[in-house]
Amino acid sequence: MTPAQLNVYAKAHTQRLQQTQRITQVNIYNLASLIRSMVWGKSPPDFETVFPDKGKKEPVEMDDDQLYAAVKRLNALFGGEEVD
Repeated sequence: MTPAQLNVYAKAHTQRLQQTQRITQVNIYNLASLIRSMVWGKSPPDFETVFPDKGKKEPVEMDDDQLYAAVKRLNALFGGEEVD
């Protein structure tokens, strides 16, 4: 490893640690806000409001022609060639 590569690695490592610390601080602040609203609020917020479930999505129903058209669009988007 050259000194330049070591320097780049050290800077990247430092930036990753700083980003991790920022994320941890934001999480601690959000948790404190949630605890405050649970303890001192008149009514706690709904679970769905606090923890929205953005990960679950309904599967999209496609017939064969729609699926083939989507695959063709992706193939064109990624620079593929059409083969018959």
